[in-house]
Amino acid sequence: MAIVVQCGCGKRMGLADATAGKTVKCPACGNSIAVPAGSAGAAPVAGGRRVVKEKSASPAVYISLGKIVAAAVLLIVVVSGIMFYLGPVRVWNQWEAIAPQANGDVKDVITFALQAYLSQNGYYDPARPHDVPNIDGIILFYRPVLAMSMPEKIKFEGKSSQGDFSGFYNTQTGDIEADVSYGGMTVAGMVDLAKSQGTFHITGRDVDHHQPEAESNGQKLEIYYPPQPTMK
Repeated sequence: MAIVVQCGCGKRMGLADATAGKTVKCPACGNSIAVPAGSAGAAPVAGGRRVVKEKSASPAVYISLGKIVAAAVLLIVVVSGIMFYLGPVRVWNQWEAIAPQANGDVKDVITFALQAYLSQNGYYDPARPHDVPNIDGIILFYRPVLAMSMPEKIKFEGKSSQGDFSGFYNTQTGDIEADVSYGGMTVAGMVDLAKSQGTFHITGRDVDHHQPEAESNGQKLEIYYPPQPTMK
């Protein structure tokens, strides 16, 4: 006598008597179904078969793999968006807020250091205003990209009327460290008319953003009136 088993999901299947007392899986939902060993719980039907209904407190829930993958992808996208906003976007906005001040500080300190170093070494006379070493062109900052927090130092580079300069701006203290070329000649911060004769290293800062000061090789730089007669 065959046994007809009905799963809680509504699927009906015919089983051999040999499955009595065993557990089978529903081919529709994968739910486990216990087949009674005896006639208890079975109702006779035409043809000598018995129908056994799986007792289930609630219908089985089936979620396709595609839906699981889609949900996982959506979660990753949402989390990535939140992290991007709290990281790189926030850092970008922080730099945008301090960039004008950083540009002014670097310009003031590099200009002062260049004039002081040249006057101390006989290459610049402050009494000749038509030949004043200065920043020629824009200062390029390598702003933070995809950073989760503001870097301590931001690299910069540019040109003065004497040649190239490059260094780092400290975003926390405002201190500046740079290598500055001198003795050359540039136009509009793009064209080199004469090659630089040398480079000196400086550290400096713009005190209260209006009083630049700097040191070279540990010695304080000052603008000399009149300039020193010979190079050190």
